[in-house]
Amino acid sequence: MLKAVRDRRPKTRAELRDWVRGFAGVRIPARPVCQGHSAPFDMFADQVLDRPSLALWHGPRGSGKSFLSALDTHLASRFHPRHETHVLGGSRAQSEQIYRALQATVFEGAGVLGGDRDSVRRLLKTEATYVNGSRVAILAASPTSVRGPHVASLKLDEVDEIDPEIRESALGMAMDLRGVKASVLMTSTWHRPAGPMAGLVEQAHAGAFPIHTYCIFEVLERCPPERSGRRLEKCPECPLMPWCHEDRDADPKGRPKAKRSDGHYGIDALIQKVRGVSPRVFASDYLCRGPKADGVWFKDFDESENVRDDADFDPSLPVHVAIDSGVFTGAVFFQVRPGWAWAPVPEPARIHVFADYLAEGRSAEACALEVVAMLDRMCGSALRHVSTDSAGGARNPVGPTVVSEYRRCGLVGETGLEPWPRYPGCVLEGLNLIESLVRSADGSARMAIHPRCTRLIAAFQSYARARRSGQWMDYPADPQHPWEDLIDALRGGLSVALPDGASPEEPPLRRAKAGRVF
Repeated sequence: MLKAVRDRRPKTRAELRDWVRGFAGVRIPARPVCQGHSAPFDMFADQVLDRPSLALWHGPRGSGKSFLSALDTHLASRFHPRHETHVLGGSRAQSEQIYRALQATVFEGAGVLGGDRDSVRRLLKTEATYVNGSRVAILAASPTSVRGPHVASLKLDEVDEIDPEIRESALGMAMDLRGVKASVLMTSTWHRPAGPMAGLVEQAHAGAFPIHTYCIFEVLERCPPERSGRRLEKCPECPLMPWCHEDRDADPKGRPKAKRSDGHYGIDALIQKVRGVSPRVFASDYLCRGPKADGVWFKDFDESENVRDDADFDPSLPVHVAIDSGVFTGAVFFQVRPGWAWAPVPEPARIHVFADYLAEGRSAEACALEVVAMLDRMCGSALRHVSTDSAGGARNPVGPTVVSEYRRCGLVGETGLEPWPRYPGCVLEGLNLIESLVRSADGSARMAIHPRCTRLIAAFQSYARARRSGQWMDYPADPQHPWEDLIDALRGGLSVALPDGASPEEPPLRRAKAGRVF
């Protein structure tokens, strides 16, 4: 009996809801919280039941976009024999996230009626094959991956990270096959002012294809009375109040958003994001209000709060020195003040920058000796971590590399001379981290700079975005300007000192309780 129910393809929203709860154990929020947004279940049901030829999901980070896309992939594969799906992530890491979502959906997912793992013959990191002959190929978006055979289903995950030319080429793979019409689903956050999502959102709003937008409040857990107080008297203590209460008057019962939400995302986890990212990033990555950019990059930098005398050297803490070499050589000296991990909601670390260095047209040897002298004079025998741009180790035809000169002059730390991580998007990610430390979304300043760092302070006040065709870009205006060398040194040093950034991992999607299935 249960097998017959499981093998019956859902044809209505009620049947789809019951199948997902009964055999995957997932409860998808069915009501929008914010005006103009879609309920996650509505966009999921439209995709599964209507199979639009092209659709776009615009949602927040960690909200379950990849999970719901994987669940749609599983349903199409198990109910349509010999169905082919290609899943392209914006990066290898994103593709692995899709694999984990498919694994959680099929192999680990189960509801009160059981699971559905026996419909899959094999699940590997790059491929899933089904008993009925269906196949899912999980790929990283690249020119070679989009030259594959035609498929009925195509998923483009984190499309804001996929090159538009690769995306356009990938669309050619989708084709009606075996009585199933072709369907392309694009999912992404939208945080790049001039990235691929900007054009896609504009096309969708012009009517080219359907778009579903939802924010973190659509998937946030319900706020309990013990947190808010029965009459909301505790709400002013919560950092989320400015956004949670902003449209109470529009609700017939006067309820804030967290009293209307019913999702999986933990309130404590969202509070950590508010405290760990900048207002601009919180608005774009979690509230889904689109990226915002202006000419000055660090517009929230405030000397009255970010420049302080107490940001001086602390002999009890290790010292981080980060150097960016070139025509201008810039270096910053900073320390990481640990956060309060034992607090009910853990506090992120704070950064104190106590010295800077800037030189023009000097040799790598001269700069290295001067930085070493500064270290010895200001920090004595404190534990040292020294890092630099990995490009400084590239061979050149005219003399020794910058890195080898630094090492020869003793500009190394306890772990040698550490290279900065290099990967697509690392510069923007590092600048966003600096921005979140300058001012987080809850209004806290977690980066303090000593007044002696006059050149770094000027860099924060002057560092600007490039402007192209009347639009502000998400890269610096002049990569050869001395301010860039100081900001780049800070960005690279923080990528080594805070490899996980300022925020914890996203919470897992919540499973439905058995008693709530039917």
